Amino acid sequence: MTTLRDIVKYLKDIAPQEFTFQGRESRVEVGPQTDRDQTKTTINRVTIATYASAKIVATASQSKANLLVTHRPLFPFAVDRLTGLDLIRARLLAKNYISAYVIGSAWIGVEGGLSDSLAESLDLNAVREFITYGDYDQLVPIGRECEPPSEMNHSRLVNYVAEKLSLDTVLFAGSLDDDVGRILVSPGFYVDMPEILRAKQQDIGTIITGELSPEIRLLANEENLNTIELGGFVSEEPGMKRLGHQFRMEMPELNIEFVESASIARALRPYSEDMK
Repeated sequence: MTTLRDIVKYLKDIAPQEFTFQGRESRVEVGPQTDRDQTKTTINRVTIATYASAKIVATASQSKANLLVTHRPLFPFAVDRLTGLDLIRARLLAKNYISAYVIGSAWIGVEGGLSDSLAESLDLNAVREFITYGDYDQLVPIGRECEPPSEMNHSRLVNYVAEKLSLDTVLFAGSLDDDVGRILVSPGFYVDMPEILRAKQQDIGTIITGELSPEIRLLANEENLNTIELGGFVSEEPGMKRLGHQFRMEMPELNIEFVESASIARALRPYSEDMK
């Protein structure tokens, strides 16, 4: 018999709290909060996803899961009341006795986590950790510094990345003709001003990530850094899928289901007059 406490302990072992940054802690968002109550909660079916969308919560409910594990939280910040979609999702989870656990930013930089999984999906050789300021320890990994697969410019790299991940489009900013040197691979939406400045200091020329804010994208461009954004959820999917594989090996008695959080947006170029 596997309890919620067993799973929480396992997840905190593979993504320790001291690796947390930007306040994105791992925690039980919905369900028993105390060790005693978690020990009384039996888990036999787990749904894993990058984000708990309404559809994924419904899928977990239909498959009779006891636990939903995600990387992106249901509630990024503390709220004093629930409304709209948040209320619907919370009610559906509670009604079906489904606990929800978010494995936070610690899962980005630990060995075998989101960064390693994305680098491996791209067949990039990771040479060292890329660090940032943590919430508990002074410095923690937020990504991997990687070598390019071969000599290439950024036009070829963009196509290489899109082909490896089966993407229709990626968002690029920079110079397509620039040769590719050192690459920072950092999944998700975490790259901010300190990471841009640190990358510049370390002679990194390219950043592959999930999403950048417009301000950070502009800052990177002004610092002569090329950026490749894969889109919402895409960069986190390989690591969450790997988490499912780890679960199956460590806890074979559990029924584990990974549900894809597809990126639905597509970049389209409007027709110009000469293309009509």
